[in-house]
Amino acid sequence: MLLRTLVALAFTGAAAYFDMFNNKWVPNYLIYGFLAAALALNVLYFEQTVFVQAMVFGIVVFGATYLLYRTGQLGGADAYVLTSIALCLPYLTKPFLTDPQHPPYPFILSVLAPTGLAFILHMMARFLPYVSKKLANGEIKFTLWKILGPSALLAFFSFFIIVISSLPVALPMQYIAILSFLFVSLFFFTLFKDEIKDSMIETVAIASLQEEDVLAIEKMNGALVKRLALQPLITKQTIASLKKTGLKKVPVYTGMPFFLPYLFFGLAFSLLFGDMIHYLVSR
Repeated sequence: MLLRTLVALAFTGAAAYFDMFNNKWVPNYLIYGFLAAALALNVLYFEQTVFVQAMVFGIVVFGATYLLYRTGQLGGADAYVLTSIALCLPYLTKPFLTDPQHPPYPFILSVLAPTGLAFILHMMARFLPYVSKKLANGEIKFTLWKILGPSALLAFFSFFIIVISSLPVALPMQYIAILSFLFVSLFFFTLFKDEIKDSMIETVAIASLQEEDVLAIEKMNGALVKRLALQPLITKQTIASLKKTGLKKVPVYTGMPFFLPYLFFGLAFSLLFGDMIHYLVSR
Protein backbone atom coordinates (compact mmCIF):
# COMPACT_ATOMS: atom_id res chain seq x y z
CA MET A 1 0.00 0.00 0.00
CA LEU A 2 2.93 2.35 0.56
CA LEU A 3 3.97 1.98 -3.09
CA ARG A 4 0.37 2.52 -4.20
CA THR A 5 0.25 5.69 -2.07
CA LEU A 6 3.51 7.05 -3.47
CA VAL A 7 2.43 6.37 -7.05
CA ALA A 8 -0.94 8.08 -6.52
CA LEU A 9 0.68 11.14 -4.92
CA ALA A 10 3.41 11.43 -7.55
CA PHE A 11 1.14 11.17 -10.60
CA THR A 12 -1.66 13.33 -9.15
CA GLY A 13 0.87 15.96 -8.06
CA ALA A 14 2.44 16.05 -11.52
CA ALA A 15 -0.97 16.29 -13.20
CA ALA A 16 -1.95 19.11 -10.81
CA TYR A 17 1.22 21.00 -11.74
CA PHE A 18 0.44 20.84 -15.47
CA ASP A 19 -3.22 21.70 -14.85
CA MET A 20 -2.21 24.86 -12.98
CA PHE A 21 0.81 26.02 -14.97
CA ASN A 22 0.26 24.59 -18.46
CA ASN A 23 -3.08 26.22 -19.35
CA LYS A 24 -5.05 23.27 -17.92
CA TRP A 25 -3.39 20.88 -20.40
CA VAL A 26 -2.03 17.64 -18.91
CA PRO A 27 0.21 15.58 -21.23
CA ASN A 28 -1.28 12.32 -22.44
CA TYR A 29 1.80 10.35 -21.40
CA LEU A 30 1.15 11.41 -17.80
CA ILE A 31 -2.56 10.57 -17.89
CA TYR A 32 -2.16 7.15 -19.49
CA GLY A 33 1.00 6.48 -17.50
CA PHE A 34 -0.93 6.89 -14.24
CA LEU A 35 -3.68 4.58 -15.48
CA ALA A 36 -1.15 1.96 -16.60
CA ALA A 37 0.75 2.17 -13.30
CA ALA A 38 -2.46 1.75 -11.29
CA LEU A 39 -3.45 -1.32 -13.31
CA ALA A 40 0.08 -2.75 -13.08
CA LEU A 41 0.10 -2.43 -9.28
CA ASN A 42 -3.10 -4.44 -9.04
CA VAL A 43 -1.58 -7.19 -11.16
CA LEU A 44 1.87 -7.10 -9.54
CA TYR A 45 0.52 -7.24 -5.99
CA PHE A 46 -2.51 -9.35 -6.78
CA GLU A 47 -5.05 -9.92 -4.02
CA GLN A 48 -8.42 -11.06 -5.24
CA THR A 49 -10.54 -8.88 -2.94
CA VAL A 50 -8.47 -5.76 -3.53
CA PHE A 51 -8.31 -6.43 -7.28
CA VAL A 52 -12.08 -6.81 -7.59
CA GLN A 53 -12.69 -3.68 -5.50
CA ALA A 54 -10.24 -1.67 -7.59
CA MET A 55 -11.77 -2.79 -10.89
CA VAL A 56 -15.35 -2.13 -9.77
CA PHE A 57 -14.57 1.28 -8.26
CA GLY A 58 -12.47 2.27 -11.28
CA ILE A 59 -15.20 1.35 -13.77
CA VAL A 60 -17.89 3.18 -11.79
CA VAL A 61 -15.76 6.32 -11.38
CA PHE A 62 -14.77 6.36 -15.04
CA GLY A 63 -18.38 5.89 -16.17
CA ALA A 64 -19.61 8.78 -14.01
CA THR A 65 -16.75 11.16 -14.80
CA TYR A 66 -16.72 10.37 -18.52
CA LEU A 67 -20.33 11.53 -18.77
CA LEU A 68 -19.35 14.80 -17.06
CA TYR A 69 -16.42 15.11 -19.46
CA ARG A 70 -18.59 14.64 -22.54
CA THR A 71 -20.97 17.38 -21.37
CA GLY A 72 -18.12 19.81 -20.73
CA GLN A 73 -18.45 19.77 -16.94
CA LEU A 74 -15.12 18.07 -16.29
CA GLY A 75 -11.81 17.84 -18.10
CA GLY A 76 -10.69 14.62 -19.73
CA ALA A 77 -7.54 14.56 -17.58
CA ASP A 78 -9.71 14.98 -14.46
CA ALA A 79 -11.74 11.90 -15.38
CA TYR A 80 -8.65 9.74 -15.96
CA VAL A 81 -6.85 10.89 -12.80
CA LEU A 82 -9.94 10.24 -10.64
CA THR A 83 -10.26 6.78 -12.19
CA SER A 84 -6.57 6.03 -11.63
CA ILE A 85 -6.79 7.04 -7.96
CA ALA A 86 -9.78 4.72 -7.52
CA LEU A 87 -7.78 1.89 -9.12
CA CYS A 88 -4.58 2.63 -7.25
CA LEU A 89 -6.12 3.08 -3.79
CA PRO A 90 -9.51 1.34 -3.68
CA TYR A 91 -9.88 1.64 0.09
CA LEU A 92 -8.57 3.90 2.84
CA THR A 93 -5.19 2.88 4.21
CA LYS A 94 -4.07 3.78 7.72
CA PRO A 95 -3.72 7.58 7.78
CA PHE A 96 -0.18 8.76 8.46
CA LEU A 97 -1.07 11.22 11.24
CA THR A 98 -4.22 9.81 12.90
CA ASP A 99 -5.69 6.57 14.18
CA PRO A 100 -6.88 3.91 11.70
CA GLN A 101 -10.29 4.54 10.12
CA HIS A 102 -12.47 2.19 8.11
CA PRO A 103 -15.34 4.12 6.50
CA PRO A 104 -17.75 1.82 4.63
CA TYR A 105 -17.23 3.40 1.21
CA PRO A 106 -14.46 3.64 -1.42
CA PHE A 107 -11.42 5.81 -0.73
CA ILE A 108 -12.15 8.06 -3.71
CA LEU A 109 -15.24 9.34 -1.84
CA SER A 110 -13.02 10.22 1.12
CA VAL A 111 -10.79 12.18 -1.25
CA LEU A 112 -13.67 14.09 -2.83
CA ALA A 113 -14.84 15.61 0.49
CA PRO A 114 -11.76 17.82 1.17
CA THR A 115 -11.33 18.29 -2.59
CA GLY A 116 -14.83 19.73 -2.90
CA LEU A 117 -14.45 21.90 0.17
CA ALA A 118 -11.18 23.41 -1.07
CA PHE A 119 -12.65 23.95 -4.55
CA ILE A 120 -15.72 25.74 -3.17
CA LEU A 121 -13.62 27.96 -0.89
CA HIS A 122 -11.49 29.07 -3.82
CA MET A 123 -14.49 29.64 -6.08
CA MET A 124 -16.17 31.75 -3.42
CA ALA A 125 -13.00 33.82 -3.02
CA ARG A 126 -12.79 34.21 -6.80
CA PHE A 127 -16.38 35.14 -7.61
CA LEU A 128 -17.65 36.93 -4.49
CA PRO A 129 -15.79 40.18 -5.29
CA TYR A 130 -16.91 39.98 -8.94
CA VAL A 131 -20.58 39.53 -8.04
CA SER A 132 -20.39 42.16 -5.28
CA LYS A 133 -19.07 44.72 -7.78
CA LYS A 134 -21.88 43.98 -10.24
CA LEU A 135 -24.45 44.28 -7.44
CA ALA A 136 -23.00 47.62 -6.35
CA ASN A 137 -23.20 48.89 -9.94
CA GLY A 138 -26.83 47.75 -10.27
CA GLU A 139 -25.98 45.36 -13.11
CA ILE A 140 -27.88 42.38 -11.68
CA LYS A 141 -31.68 42.20 -11.94
CA PHE A 142 -33.60 39.85 -9.65
CA THR A 143 -36.44 38.46 -11.74
CA LEU A 144 -38.96 35.88 -10.51
CA TRP A 145 -37.29 33.19 -12.59
CA LYS A 146 -33.89 34.09 -11.16
CA ILE A 147 -34.93 33.77 -7.52
CA LEU A 148 -37.24 30.76 -7.94
CA GLY A 149 -34.52 28.11 -7.66
CA PRO A 150 -32.61 29.74 -4.77
CA SER A 151 -35.90 30.26 -2.90
CA ALA A 152 -36.75 26.56 -3.18
CA LEU A 153 -33.24 25.75 -1.99
CA LEU A 154 -33.66 28.03 1.02
CA ALA A 155 -37.00 26.42 1.88
CA PHE A 156 -35.46 22.94 1.70
CA PHE A 157 -32.53 23.90 3.92
CA SER A 158 -34.85 25.52 6.46
CA PHE A 159 -36.90 22.32 6.59
CA PHE A 160 -33.70 20.29 6.96
CA ILE A 161 -32.57 22.41 9.91
CA ILE A 162 -35.96 22.01 11.60
CA VAL A 163 -35.81 18.23 11.18
CA ILE A 164 -32.28 17.79 12.54
CA SER A 165 -33.05 20.19 15.42
CA SER A 166 -35.85 17.87 16.51
CA LEU A 167 -33.58 14.81 16.67
CA PRO A 168 -32.77 13.46 20.14
CA VAL A 169 -29.04 13.40 19.30
CA ALA A 170 -27.22 16.71 18.86
CA LEU A 171 -25.00 16.93 15.80
CA PRO A 172 -21.42 18.22 16.28
CA MET A 173 -21.02 21.96 15.76
CA GLN A 174 -18.29 21.45 13.14
CA TYR A 175 -20.69 19.25 11.17
CA ILE A 176 -23.40 21.95 11.28
CA ALA A 177 -20.84 24.61 10.34
CA ILE A 178 -19.69 22.72 7.23
CA LEU A 179 -23.28 21.99 6.17
CA SER A 180 -24.16 25.66 6.58
CA PHE A 181 -21.14 26.74 4.57
CA LEU A 182 -22.02 24.30 1.80
CA PHE A 183 -25.57 25.60 1.72
CA VAL A 184 -24.49 29.26 1.57
CA SER A 185 -22.09 28.41 -1.25
CA LEU A 186 -24.74 26.46 -3.16
CA PHE A 187 -27.24 29.29 -2.67
CA PHE A 188 -24.69 31.83 -3.93
CA PHE A 189 -23.75 29.83 -7.03
CA THR A 190 -27.40 29.06 -7.81
CA LEU A 191 -28.52 32.68 -7.47
CA PHE A 192 -25.65 34.14 -9.51
CA LYS A 193 -24.96 31.24 -11.88
CA ASP A 194 -25.66 33.33 -15.01
CA GLU A 195 -23.24 36.08 -13.98
CA ILE A 196 -20.58 33.55 -12.99
CA LYS A 197 -20.92 31.64 -16.27
CA ASP A 198 -20.78 34.87 -18.29
CA SER A 199 -17.52 35.83 -16.58
CA MET A 200 -15.92 32.63 -17.92
CA ILE A 201 -16.98 33.14 -21.55
CA GLU A 202 -14.78 34.68 -24.22
CA THR A 203 -15.41 35.06 -27.93
CA VAL A 204 -12.79 32.99 -29.75
CA ALA A 205 -11.95 32.82 -33.47
CA ILE A 206 -12.95 29.49 -34.96
CA ALA A 207 -9.48 29.16 -36.44
CA SER A 208 -8.07 29.27 -32.88
CA LEU A 209 -10.36 26.61 -31.40
CA GLN A 210 -8.75 23.54 -29.90
CA GLU A 211 -10.07 20.12 -29.02
CA GLU A 212 -11.23 19.86 -25.40
CA ASP A 213 -12.41 23.51 -25.39
CA VAL A 214 -15.99 23.97 -24.20
CA LEU A 215 -18.55 25.84 -26.30
CA ALA A 216 -21.08 28.12 -24.60
CA ILE A 217 -23.84 26.72 -26.79
CA GLU A 218 -26.53 28.51 -24.76
CA LYS A 219 -25.09 31.79 -26.12
CA MET A 220 -25.27 30.62 -29.75
CA ASN A 221 -28.10 30.61 -32.25
CA GLY A 222 -30.45 27.80 -31.25
CA ALA A 223 -31.27 26.81 -34.83
CA LEU A 224 -27.57 26.55 -35.68
CA VAL A 225 -26.84 24.47 -32.57
CA LYS A 226 -29.66 22.10 -33.48
CA ARG A 227 -28.72 21.87 -37.16
CA LEU A 228 -25.09 21.05 -36.43
CA ALA A 229 -25.98 18.91 -33.38
CA LEU A 230 -23.40 20.85 -31.39
CA GLN A 231 -22.30 19.61 -28.00
CA PRO A 232 -20.38 21.64 -25.40
CA LEU A 233 -17.19 19.59 -25.77
CA ILE A 234 -15.29 20.66 -28.89
CA THR A 235 -13.93 17.90 -31.13
CA LYS A 236 -12.27 17.88 -34.56
CA GLN A 237 -15.70 17.33 -36.09
CA THR A 238 -17.08 20.33 -34.19
CA ILE A 239 -14.32 22.60 -35.52
CA ALA A 240 -14.79 21.33 -39.08
CA SER A 241 -18.58 21.88 -38.89
CA LEU A 242 -18.19 25.42 -37.54
CA LYS A 243 -15.71 26.36 -40.25
CA LYS A 244 -18.30 25.48 -42.91
CA THR A 245 -20.88 27.88 -41.44
CA GLY A 246 -18.98 31.03 -42.34
CA LEU A 247 -18.87 32.18 -38.73
CA LYS A 248 -15.70 33.89 -37.60
CA LYS A 249 -16.02 33.61 -33.81
CA VAL A 250 -17.93 31.57 -31.22
CA PRO A 251 -18.39 31.88 -27.43
CA VAL A 252 -16.09 29.55 -25.46
CA TYR A 253 -15.66 28.89 -21.75
CA THR A 254 -12.02 29.96 -21.54
CA GLY A 255 -12.17 30.88 -17.83
CA MET A 256 -13.21 27.52 -16.41
CA PRO A 257 -11.33 26.75 -13.18
CA PHE A 258 -8.76 23.98 -12.90
CA PHE A 259 -9.59 20.99 -10.72
CA LEU A 260 -6.54 18.76 -10.29
CA PRO A 261 -4.70 20.95 -7.73
CA TYR A 262 -7.73 20.62 -5.43
CA LEU A 263 -7.79 16.88 -6.08
CA PHE A 264 -4.13 16.63 -5.10
CA PHE A 265 -4.90 18.53 -1.89
CA GLY A 266 -7.84 16.21 -1.17
CA LEU A 267 -5.71 13.12 -1.77
CA ALA A 268 -2.86 14.35 0.45
CA PHE A 269 -5.27 15.46 3.19
CA SER A 270 -7.05 12.09 3.24
CA LEU A 271 -3.79 10.14 3.32
CA LEU A 272 -2.46 12.26 6.19
CA PHE A 273 -5.57 12.71 8.32
CA GLY A 274 -8.05 10.07 7.16
CA ASP A 275 -11.66 10.46 6.09
CA MET A 276 -13.00 13.95 6.83
CA ILE A 277 -16.67 12.90 6.92
CA HIS A 278 -15.94 9.93 9.19
CA TYR A 279 -14.01 12.22 11.52
CA LEU A 280 -16.89 14.70 11.77
CA VAL A 281 -19.59 12.08 12.26
CA SER A 282 -17.60 10.17 14.89
CA ARG A 283 -17.11 13.25 17.07
